[in-house]
Order: sequence, then structure tokens, then C-alpha cells
Amino acid sequence: MKSEKDYKILTVDDAKDTLMLLEFDLVEQGYQVLTAESGEAAFKILEDDVIDLILLDMYMPGISGLATLQKLKSRSELAHIPVIMLSSSDDEDQIVAALEFGADDYVTKPYIAKVLLARLKTSLRLMEKTLELESLAKTDFLTGLNNRGCFVDLATKAISQAKRTGLPLVMVMLDIDFFKQVNDDFGHDAGDKVLIDFSKVLLECFRDYDISGRVGGEEFAVCMPNTSIDNAVIACERFRAALEAHNVVISADGKLVNVTVSIGLVTQRNGELDLESLLHQADMGLYQAKENGRNQVMIWDSLIDDEFSESAELIVESTSEESYDSDDINMPVELTKAGSETSITEKYAGIDYSVGVNNVLGDDGLFAEILVMFHEDHSQDKNKIQQAIIDNDYNALKHMVHTLKGVACSIGAMSLFNLAKALDIAVNEQNQEQYQGLFAPVANELDKVVNGIEATLADKINSNS
Repeated sequence: MKSEKDYKILTVDDAKDTLMLLEFDLVEQGYQVLTAESGEAAFKILEDDVIDLILLDMYMPGISGLATLQKLKSRSELAHIPVIMLSSSDDEDQIVAALEFGADDYVTKPYIAKVLLARLKTSLRLMEKTLELESLAKTDFLTGLNNRGCFVDLATKAISQAKRTGLPLVMVMLDIDFFKQVNDDFGHDAGDKVLIDFSKVLLECFRDYDISGRVGGEEFAVCMPNTSIDNAVIACERFRAALEAHNVVISADGKLVNVTVSIGLVTQRNGELDLESLLHQADMGLYQAKENGRNQVMIWDSLIDDEFSESAELIVESTSEESYDSDDINMPVELTKAGSETSITEKYAGIDYSVGVNNVLGDDGLFAEILVMFHEDHSQDKNKIQQAIIDNDYNALKHMVHTLKGVACSIGAMSLFNLAKALDIAVNEQNQEQYQGLFAPVANELDKVVNGIEATLADKINSNS
């Protein structure tokens, strides 16, 4: 359960003296308190603030307490908030009506502070337990992802919204290659660790609002709302490459295992496909990826042919600069693990060419263009970050370091990514002494990457200047 200072309480009463007294008693206990003198004012506050519990007067002019309660409980986004009714009346019918409408408790006025605070704590504790149970019912116990039932529910809603708005949506099916062999060779504990690591990498490589779920033993699905097929392929390929490079520690003595993933995906066209159809077609793309040798991404295109064996193909097209926005598609997790060796292809100094070019599906020409763009946008970042530190401009510093971390990973500059990641954490924690010390290695590595790009792509850079 959270501490009192983490809870925000809304008190609603037309009597100003009661509001002042409630605010005093609650603030003294450490709660955050907002006040409203009417039901109308309460709903305005609820539009802008996340409230944990409401203390609601039974009798108020305008919208009465009971009417306010009914309206609260009729709105799905507010119905979960516990409500304790307050009233100087002991009318049993009104009390019963409030409880039937969904009130969690009832306290008479003038209230006894200790009694009110005790009942408030009980309501908050019950709310936490209820949310915890709901989460357990929706979450896969091992990976923490949505379980199949929750994934189906959330994805169905996303598909309905895509049909209403006409925005694109992509469904992705993923399956760990040769997972049974991991269990057979190393045991089920090792298999569990692979599933856990797989899920962590998955969450890092897709956006926060993409819907991810474990839908089978080693089968996973991702529903990507408002996403073009091109951007979906990039995200999937990035995940595939990140997982392939990831070492899973499966024993106390540091034994490592690597796994790969096969991925199938399909886009919803003109809103004609339902969840079952999208999952089925994405699964056919997945099957074709396995048939073609595994560890690859395949798009199912039912417009080519209705026969399975001729219907799947990998569609690779050039994408716009917008596709590589680090805030649009999250970057993969740190790829360099303790005890492992990273082989850097020195085509560009400081850049793992294989990681970078895989992020654009092997298109060397497109990768070179992206490096030129990186040079144009970030070659002066060292000076800008240093100036932000000198000026103590926290917001500018946070934005620049976070952006640099994202783009470093997207071009395969993994050492720069790791150093910028550490700096990003220190900046977020506002640890000034630490991030000042972490700046120097970031600056040195950034120089290495920028100079490497200049050495190899000087003609392209000069032609753009």
C-alpha cells in the first residue's frame, strides 16, 4: 500500500467550514487534498486530476450527494474511485440508497477524526487489494505481460477504434524459435528465464501504448494501433535483432543462452478484419517465417493469393525520417551484457554496423543517409549538452540526452547508447554531481562516432552542407 503522501483525496461539501476542517485533518495525516463546494466543481477537478478517494456530502444544493454518486459510478473511468458519504442526517433510507448506489462507507457529521481516518484507510486498502486482484486476473504471472484474455479484450477495443477512426492498425504474432530445445537441454527454469528476458526486450522495443500479450507457451502477440506497416516492420526487425544479440543468464555460474524469434504480421485494411481474422493471418505469416528458416519477419498479404503457401512475403520499402523518431518507436534494451563480447564492424568508428543496418532492414544506402542526418542533427550535441550543464538548464539537458540515447541506439552506436543511458538516468534523478562526471565519456564517444561518420561519408556530408 502506498504511503499517505501518495494519495490524493477529494472532499466535496457545500459547507466551507467543513471543507476547511477536513482539509486540516487530512493534510495533517500527510494526504494530498483537493476541495470542491459542489458536485459540478467536483467533476471539473476529476477531469484534470487523478483522485484516489472522495469524501462526499450527502446533501448539497444543485446536484445532491446521491445524484453526484450515481453519476460517478455510471462513468467507467471514475467508478473505481472509493466514495465515503458524509452527512449530519441519520436517515436510514438515504444511507441504504447511498450504499446501493456504490458508496463504500458512510460517516455521520460532526465526524470523529480518528473514526473517519480509520475508515478512509480501510477504503484505500480495499481499493489497493481490488486493483491488485484485477491486475493478477489480467496479467501473465511469469512475464508480467497481458495474459491472453486481457490481450483479446484490449486488442478488440483497439480494432474497434481503428474501424471508427480509419487509422491503420497492425497485428503481430511472435514465437520463440526452438524453445522446446531450451527446456530439454537446460530445464524449465532456464525456459522461464528466457520467457522473462524475451518479454523485457519486447517491451523495450515497442511503444508504451502498443498492446503486448503472452497468448501461448512461447507465443506472443502485439497489437499496434495507429501504425503503418512500414513502421511495424521496423519495430519488429529491431526487436528481432535485439533479441538475437541478447544473452540470457540461465544459471548461477553465468551460463548463457541465446534465442531467436520468428515474427508474422498483417495490417488491417479498410477496417474489414476482426481480431480473430487478424490473429489468424498474422499467425500464417509467422508460420511462413518458420518455414523459411526462422529468425525473420514476414508480412502476410492475403491480396496476393488465398493459398497459404503463396501468400506470405516480406515487404521492404524505404520509410520516411519520421519512422526513426525515438519517441515514436522505443529503443531496444542495452545489448552489451557482462561477460559477453560485442563484435563491432569498423565500417564506421563507434558503430556496430550490423545492428544499425539491421534496423533499416539491411538497406546500406538508407543507413548511410540516416548517418548523415545524425551528423547534421547531433554533431554539436557535445557543446550543447556541456552548455546546458554550465547553465544548469535541466529541461534542455534532459531533452538532449534522452534524444541522443535514442538515436544512438537506432544507428547501432551501442557504446554511445550505453553511456548516454547512464547519463540519462543521472539527469532524470537530478544527480548533478553524477551527471557532470558522466558527461566526459559521452562526449568522447560522441566525438568518435561523429568523426567516424565524417571519415566515411565526407562527400555526402559536404554535398548536404
